[in-house]
Amino acid sequence: MLIVGLGNPGKEYENTRHNAGFWCADKLASHFAVGFSPIRKYQADIAVFKYNSNTHYLLKPLTYMNNSGEAVWAFLQDKNIETSKILVIEDDINLPVGRIRLRANGSAGGHNGLKSIISKIGEDFWRLRIGVGQPQTDNSNSDSEHEKLISHVLGEINPSEAIILRQVIKIIPELAQDWLNGEGSKVMNKFNPMKFT
Repeated sequence: MLIVGLGNPGKEYENTRHNAGFWCADKLASHFAVGFSPIRKYQADIAVFKYNSNTHYLLKPLTYMNNSGEAVWAFLQDKNIETSKILVIEDDINLPVGRIRLRANGSAGGHNGLKSIISKIGEDFWRLRIGVGQPQTDNSNSDSEHEKLISHVLGEINPSEAIILRQVIKIIPELAQDWLNGEGSKVMNKFNPMKFT
């Protein structure tokens, strides 16, 4: 099975909300005591880990968010993994900070990383949305709504958000293990209602 964490490579993006998927992938690599290696042919950092005697993969695209599908597609050309056995972890502005949402399939919901992946492999893959909230409203009309959203997801998390997101990331290994066990429905019932504060 394959778990993909979405984000943007580079120091300048490390602490931005758009990198929530990378944070979760790093947490999983730490949990399973494996390291990432950059693989040029996949345009991605790859880690291989064992769970319940089975081999699984972690992937972080190095293509930048909007071209995430390129890395996923390249990897799948070499690995015989059904799309229904892929979990993509990404940030979601439509969920408040402290909420997560696992779904078995669906649309991109406006997320460019998901759009790119869907364009390459279709919609039949699991996705875990990590809430990063909406941008703060202000009275100035200097920026368009689109520009505000871009500034929000590419902005660094603030200290109060960081405290909440650390709690979210802490449960990712348990969630991932349940998913790897084929218990997606159990994961949705157990974790989707949770609210971290």
